[in-house]
Amino acid sequence: MRGARANGHPSANGPDESVAQKRRCRRVDESISHACKRPAPVVLAPDLGVEWLFDVGADLAVWPWAERPDVTQLRRTRTPRVKARSGHIPVFAFCVTTGTHLRLESGLEHDLVRELDRRPDVSWLVAQPCLLRLPAKRRGRRLEHTPDLLVRHDDGTIRLWDARPASRQDDDFTLKVRLTKEACAEVGWAHEVFSGWSRVRRVNLMWIHAYRRRMPWYAGSLRLIRECLQDAGAIDDVLALDAGGGHLVSAMWHGIWSGQIECDLDRPLKRSTRIVIHDVAAVSL
Repeated sequence: MRGARANGHPSANGPDESVAQKRRCRRVDESISHACKRPAPVVLAPDLGVEWLFDVGADLAVWPWAERPDVTQLRRTRTPRVKARSGHIPVFAFCVTTGTHLRLESGLEHDLVRELDRRPDVSWLVAQPCLLRLPAKRRGRRLEHTPDLLVRHDDGTIRLWDARPASRQDDDFTLKVRLTKEACAEVGWAHEVFSGWSRVRRVNLMWIHAYRRRMPWYAGSLRLIRECLQDAGAIDDVLALDAGGGHLVSAMWHGIWSGQIECDLDRPLKRSTRIVIHDVAAVSL
């Protein structure tokens, strides 16, 4: 036999032919790069109207838009899930605005909620608030999109948010955002994309987020800070005023979170950071 002895063992002339063939195949496989996963092409269908699906307690259903839905009654349209290779981790975050927990799909969404939850003009938030069937098709099926967050403002404005890092905003996402924004405009709503905060602002928001819950001594402490600092000063001034129990310091951080105390969150918080204390009665604690 060629390349092998009659008993089936490799000969001294060289390796078994099947082994050499496997090695060549392995080298070929390793030299071919894996094809990038790309979604199937989308075909726009302008003749199809946008369908809004909400869950107001009776399961997901198409909303007729005879009137606006009561956003305080909306339930999330899907439950965030994570897989072994997922690039995000779901978050079960407490929301001061609603007094409930929100099931968020990623840390980026949590970053957005930390900011919106502290804004005095925000009156309600809903995670995964609706499902949109957009005027486009992929493989013959309607293109669907679930926004990450719904926000209601005091003036009645409703805004949908999509959170995604700039590096992951591909053509497919951009198309869904454009169609979603057009759908929102048709019903008098707004739409925005959140790509993330700067590292400094994100860390500052995480810090003051720890002081978001109201405490009984906050109102009196904030009045004392305002009287002693005469409306403006520095963080170091509040540290000097505190008697050691931390009441004034914790009230200051809560005041920054709630907007009662104004400071630049886009710069690192230091002892020398300037703060402006607003009228306690003018800002809800």
